[in-house]
Amino acid sequence: MSEPTTSTTSSNTTLYPILPSTLLLISTKAYFPPSRTIQYLQSLLSPSSGIIDKILTTPSLSFTFIPDFLTIHPCATIISERASPNPSLNDWPINLGAQDCFWEPSYGPYTGCIVPAALHSLGVSVVELGHAERRRLLSETDSTTGAKAAAVCSSGMVPLVCIGELQAPPASGPMSMAVGNAIRQLTPQIIAVLNAVPADAPVIFAYEPVWAIGAAEPAGVEYVGPVVEGVRTVVKGIKARTGQTKVVYGGSAGPGLWSGQTNGGNGLGQYVDGMFLGRFAHEVSNVKKVVDEVVSSMKE
Repeated sequence: MSEPTTSTTSSNTTLYPILPSTLLLISTKAYFPPSRTIQYLQSLLSPSSGIIDKILTTPSLSFTFIPDFLTIHPCATIISERASPNPSLNDWPINLGAQDCFWEPSYGPYTGCIVPAALHSLGVSVVELGHAERRRLLSETDSTTGAKAAAVCSSGMVPLVCIGELQAPPASGPMSMAVGNAIRQLTPQIIAVLNAVPADAPVIFAYEPVWAIGAAEPAGVEYVGPVVEGVRTVVKGIKARTGQTKVVYGGSAGPGLWSGQTNGGNGLGQYVDGMFLGRFAHEVSNVKKVVDEVVSSMKE
C-alpha cells in the first residue's frame, strides 16, 4: 500500500474542541481481554474509586480513556450513559479516545481500516497516532502520521501524536548536547504533523522517549523539561499556526512523577500540560494517586 500525500487545508467549517489546561490520558494498548477493559472503565467511573468526583469538580482538567478497538463501542456506551446530554471536551471531562485510525477520513472500500468518521460517530474526541510500537511493528512513518492527523482533524477530533527519540541520553556528557540530539530527532516528527493539519486545529503531542517506553523508570525530569521546552520552540516556529498545541509526557509515567514525590521534588507538572499513562495506570489505585497529585497541584 502506498503512503498517502498530505497538505494543509482550510477548516472554516470544522468546529474543534477547546482543550483545558491539563490533560490526563490512559491507553490500555492490547494488554486486556475485552471483559477486563470494560470492567476497568467501570471501575474508573465508579464513585467508589474517588476519581470521577475529583475530575468533575476540576473544570480545567480532562480525562481521556483510550481502549482497544474491540471494546471501543461498549466503552462509548458506558461513557455516554454517564455524560451530560451533549458531551464534549468543553462540558464533560471524561472523554473517549481511539488508538489509531485510517488516513482517509470517511467511509469507503478500506478493508480492515478504521475511518475517523466512524470514530466520531461513537463520540470519540481524541485519536492516538504515530506510537513508536506502530512505527516499529507496522513501519508507520512521519508521512502516514501526518496524513492520519489531517483526517482526524477533518472530523473535528483531536490528534494525539506520539513523538520520541530512539536513544537514551548518555550517562556522562553535557545535558544540553543530549537535549539537542533529542530535538533534532523530534523536529521532523512535529513538522510533518503541523504541516499536514489545518493551522487552527488543536494538536496534542505525547512526548514519549522510545527508550523509556516499558522501562522500569520514566525519563528524568531534568532531561524531559528542556526537551519539552524545545518541542514548544519548534511549534512556535510555525508562524501561521493558531490552534492549541498541548504537550503531555508518556513513557513509563506513573504516580509521583507529576508532583516530584519520586525524585526529590522536581515535579514534571511544571513543564508539561498533562500525562499519558500506560501500564502503571492499569491499577485503578495508581490512577487515583495520579489524579490526586495533579488536582492538588492545580489548587495550590
